[in-house]
Order: sequence, then structure tokens, then C-alpha cells
Amino acid sequence: MTAAAQRADVIVIGAGLGGLLTAAILARRGRRVLVLEREPRAGGRLRSFELDGFVVDCGAFLWPNKYLDEALAAAGVTGWVGSEIPADQVMRIYVQGLGGKRFAFPWLGRDRHALADTIREIYRVSADEFAAFGNVLGQLAQLDTVATETLMHVTVREWLHANVPNTTSANALLRTLMLFGSKDPPNASLGEFARMMQRNRASDARAKPEYCGANAIGGVRALAEAIRAAAERNGVELRLGTTVDEIIVSSGRAAGVVAHGATPFQERFEADVVVSNLPIWTLFQVISERHFPAQFVANAHHFAKVGGTVSIAYAFNDVPTLRETGEPDRFPGWTRLLVGPDRSFGGGLFWTSVHSPRNAPAGKHILQGMRLVPPGVLADHAQVERIVADFDAMVREIYLDVDQTLRWQRHWITRDGSEYMISAVPRPDVRAPLLGLHFVGETINLPSIQMDAAAHSALECARLIERG
Repeated sequence: MTAAAQRADVIVIGAGLGGLLTAAILARRGRRVLVLEREPRAGGRLRSFELDGFVVDCGAFLWPNKYLDEALAAAGVTGWVGSEIPADQVMRIYVQGLGGKRFAFPWLGRDRHALADTIREIYRVSADEFAAFGNVLGQLAQLDTVATETLMHVTVREWLHANVPNTTSANALLRTLMLFGSKDPPNASLGEFARMMQRNRASDARAKPEYCGANAIGGVRALAEAIRAAAERNGVELRLGTTVDEIIVSSGRAAGVVAHGATPFQERFEADVVVSNLPIWTLFQVISERHFPAQFVANAHHFAKVGGTVSIAYAFNDVPTLRETGEPDRFPGWTRLLVGPDRSFGGGLFWTSVHSPRNAPAGKHILQGMRLVPPGVLADHAQVERIVADFDAMVREIYLDVDQTLRWQRHWITRDGSEYMISAVPRPDVRAPLLGLHFVGETINLPSIQMDAAAHSALECARLIERG
């Protein structure tokens, strides 16, 4: 005899940030919500591990916060503290081979005198040429919503070819995209880049750069734990270690899932609404492509090519001394690295212990870094080792006393597929075509990026489900 299917109002597949927030919001509004997560812990990319008394974030560890606070409030999250990065200390740049000299990040509207060294050494153009490039950025920043939307699926290469005949300005825009973290600037979405330029316009709520603050536990796991606790207080049933094998389609709609836990024996769960927090490129492992338009399928497969990261952590017995100033480094923001003869993107570094004291034992500190890379790099040990060597060389170039203060270094790879500036291939909407299936996560078609996009998608998903 087959066991009767268990029923919920909403089933959420995946307990990443978007899935957890969606579940917590809907449960707080009276829905019966079941969350199925294959890993033994909730949080998705919000994962932290302890080593020798230090906390290492092995997924996401820095985000803009334009929608996260709203989503946390809607979910009833308490007991979590964020740490905002001051607007004038969000980003700095170091170039390999220049003796640890710091360069200012070329924010739109920044005084050109403050950028003199950046213009000369990083852009390698004259002040007048940089001003002409600044006019191009200014135009993008002033586009209205409709004009920006028309550029979402236009690549930067296509737009530059049609609109910026000045090669110097075109190259400067590509370099700026690289500084923001895109590993493939020519194929980035021009519309996404324009949105980034517009994100802090006076008429909009400001997106504040943020990391975890002084929480009871260290690392980004503090955020995941706070949301999980809120979800369970709201009545969410969270099943960890449970793998979804299939999304059930009945009468043309997503009507539930088949899943299994520690044993291979399957259970059937039914619901009025199914929400997927799976990476979009893994969707067709649990539902047939035939349920979706061909273009949707092609777009979803494209994102499997995004890649992952080579990441690194340095544990220090004390804050090392900046070679340039002779002072201990207290910079609270993100350090961009440019490496090699072409001064290409070498990743970034961030002092997590400056914000979250429990990330390191008293008096000690942890510095973390990551570089976005194409998928093929992750399977090439020699390339990974070269990237790690670049990080090690830059750390020793920036700081005077690394060998005296360094306790240990560890590196790893991730295959999360996230990218700061995604390509111009269309992202999926929150509500899928045809099936009534919903999507949440970082690559949903909303004007937000990274972990903030996951929070934004949770808010929009909950709104759509509530509206019916």
C-alpha cells in the first residue's frame, strides 16, 4: 500500500537565503510551509566553519543591503546584527608590482584629483580622456527604468560598438566592469551595469555595503541561523538532509515533490505552491525541460557556465602593517587586486574580523579573499595554485610583517556559480512560465545583486503567492 502524500500550502526546495526568507515570511502570514534541504544545515552559501579558533566563511561574506532589512523584518527575524561599511571606505585597489601602493576606487562623481593616481596607473589615460569616459558613465546613471530595461539583454560589447566609437572610453568602461568584479566584461549585461550606476540615486533607498556584526556566533552562519530560528518560530517545518528527486506536475501545474532522506525511500509531498531555491542551472535535474519554453531552457543552461571561486583565508596573530603607511591595517571595506602584466582582476580581500569580533580569538584577525573564475579553472590544479600564489604575493606586497604575524593560510574552491556582474542572458522571473512554479535566489530577474537579490526575490515571491 502506498503511503498517503503529506500536504502543505507551500513547499520550498532549498534552504538558502531566498528559500528560508520566503518560507519564514509566508509562515508568518499564516501559510503552512515545508522546506526541504539536502544539506545537513540551512543557509546555502551562508556557510561558516571553525578552524583553530577562527571562523572562516566558505561561501558569501559581503553584500549590498537594499532589500535585506525589509525581508528580515517581514520574516520576523530577531537577534541578528549587521555591520555597515562606511560609504567612503567601501573599496580600494592594489596593483601587483607597485610596492603596496593604495589606489582610490573610481566611483562615479568622485573628485578627479583624488583619482589622479588611479587614472594614471590603472586606466593609463589622460585626465581629459577619463573625463570623457565619466560622461559615458553619467549617461548610464541617468537612464530611466524603461530605457534601462531595454538594455538588460544587450551585451556591453554590443552597446559599445554601437554607441561609443571612442576606443579609449570603451576600454575604460570595460576596465571599470572588471574592477567591479566581472570576469567577462564584454559579455556582461549593459542594463545590469546601468542599474549598478543607478542604485544609490537620491530617489531610491540606498544600498548599504554590509557584513555580519557582533553576533553571538561568528561568520555569516549567524545570519542563516537567525533566519532559520525565525522560520521555525513562525511554524515552518524544516527537513534537513532531504533530497528532492522530482517536482510533480499535475494538470499543467507544479503540485508537489517526491523526495528522500537518509534512506533512498521516497516520500510524496503535495502543495498548492512550489518554490525553488535551487540554482537555476540545476532545475532540470528535478523537472523535465519539456515543461518550459525552449528559450527559458537555453537561458537556464547558460548560467551553468558562470563558474565559481578560488577562495582563501589568512589567520593572523595581530593586524599586519601596511607597507605604504607603516600603520596597522584597519580598512573595513573590500580590497580589489589587479595582477599580471595586463593588471587583470585578481580577486579581492576583506577583513571579516574587523566587523565580527567572534571571527577570531581576542587580539587576532582573519583576512579572506576570493576570485571569480570560469568553470574550467576549478578543475585545473595548476591554475588554482597560480591564483593562490597571486594572493600570497599580493598579501606580502601590501603588508610588511606577514611572516611575523601570519598563523596559517587555507584555500578552497566553490562551484556556487554566482557572479557579481552576470551576462546579458535573461534571468528567470520569480514566477515561472506556464507551471505556477516560483523561483527565488541570486539570479532572479530583479533590480538587485548577490545576496540582496535573494532577499528581494523572497519579498517578491511572497507578494505574488499572497496575491494568488
